[in-house]
Amino acid sequence: MKKVFNWLFAKKIRKIVFITLTSIMSVLLLVVILAVSVFTYGMSYTDDTPDKVEVKHHEMQTIKAVGRSLYDKDGNKIQLKGINYGNWLSQEGWMSVNSLGPKLNEDGSYVKINKEGVVEEYEETYQEEVDLALKNNPNLTEAQIEELWEIYYDAYCQEIDFQNIKNSGLNLIRLPMYYRNFMKGDDEHLTMKEKPFERIDWFLEMAKKYDLYVILDMHGVVGGQSGYEHSGTRDIEFWDNQIYIDSMCLLWSEIAKHYKNDRADLAGVIAAYDLVNEPAGVKSSTERKHWDVMDQMYDAIREVDKDHVISIEGCWYFISLPDPEEYGWENVLYQYHFYNWFRPTITYEMFYSLQFLTMAMADYDVPKFVGEFTFFDEKDEWIRWLNQYDKMGWNWSIWNYKATTPGWWDSSWGMYVQRLHLYDGALKLDLRTATYDEIKAVWADEGTIDLQGKQNYEPGILVEVLEDYFKQCK
Repeated sequence: MKKVFNWLFAKKIRKIVFITLTSIMSVLLLVVILAVSVFTYGMSYTDDTPDKVEVKHHEMQTIKAVGRSLYDKDGNKIQLKGINYGNWLSQEGWMSVNSLGPKLNEDGSYVKINKEGVVEEYEETYQEEVDLALKNNPNLTEAQIEELWEIYYDAYCQEIDFQNIKNSGLNLIRLPMYYRNFMKGDDEHLTMKEKPFERIDWFLEMAKKYDLYVILDMHGVVGGQSGYEHSGTRDIEFWDNQIYIDSMCLLWSEIAKHYKNDRADLAGVIAAYDLVNEPAGVKSSTERKHWDVMDQMYDAIREVDKDHVISIEGCWYFISLPDPEEYGWENVLYQYHFYNWFRPTITYEMFYSLQFLTMAMADYDVPKFVGEFTFFDEKDEWIRWLNQYDKMGWNWSIWNYKATTPGWWDSSWGMYVQRLHLYDGALKLDLRTATYDEIKAVWADEGTIDLQGKQNYEPGILVEVLEDYFKQCK
């Protein structure tokens, strides 16, 4: 009897195991079929929008969003292909000559130093902390700090940079900005500076001269939108503070007024107003509370300007943004940023399968813009996916125009790369302790090409990528 019971029990176990394995295999097979189907859907997705439409202008001759494409003032379809100009108006230390000191272990040793003695890891440099470091630097006066920033701004972006971008074949610059470029006072009582637009006006004048469009991107807002380094502050207080929200509505309204009334000659250069960069918490995606706040900023612009395209960002998937009809949004560009941080474990095919899946669920009748992305140093992947973006009619801008490395090596994060060669114990410029003369010497030398013709930033892998890409486009 015992043998019979054991046999029956073992048979039952085998049956359960068989059913379980069969179920698992069936689910896996369905997942594979779904993934293949979604990927095939995305790869077969083709832009079929008309090459020319009739564009109705209210007052300004600007780009318009019609259906899933963008059209110029004459109604001709255009595709924006560009580069970001980050680290100019808002600091990000990982691609900068500036630092707040190297990262240290508990015993005071460097967190990362290579065999050649180059210190590779530095503390994050949020713009708010950079400003505080300079303010607390005992070697600097307030007047000197203001003078140093002017030196940096003048050096870091010059006319040659617009020539470089134009010559590369690109037609767009996305310009990351920080709210304190325009506003002064404590965060609860912000007002506009006396001359808030002079530097942006110059930037747009240069872009116009070289027939380039510009997207004005609010990269860092008061109170912080995400807690990431690029937002300027570790705080994430913007979305729940109506005082902060009202300040950003005021700022966007003032920007819109300026380019409608004071500098209408530059209005056509502005491809879009980009409300807020990567609107999401550190551990969350863009959701309804972010949509509601961006709707307030949208309305602030539309009260002044009916013409300009407004770029609305969703992190990190297509389903992160609503149907524009829900909010009554018109003439908008939906923007996404694609970074596959998990390669090679997750291939680009797998990564974009997920994106295509979310697109299939939220493929609204608006133009798409991949405002930031990278394929690191994988040149073949760059060419492959840029071509796919083009096929799908997506607009795009690469991150970034300029970057630095502490040693001798290249970086795919910048079209032009400054290799600092920090050997023999040399470190990046420490803004907490450097003297006025030390900071001035470094910042005055931040031109891609300096006044003496020295190439401070050398062409990197991105220049080669764009050369190969545009060559095969002909």
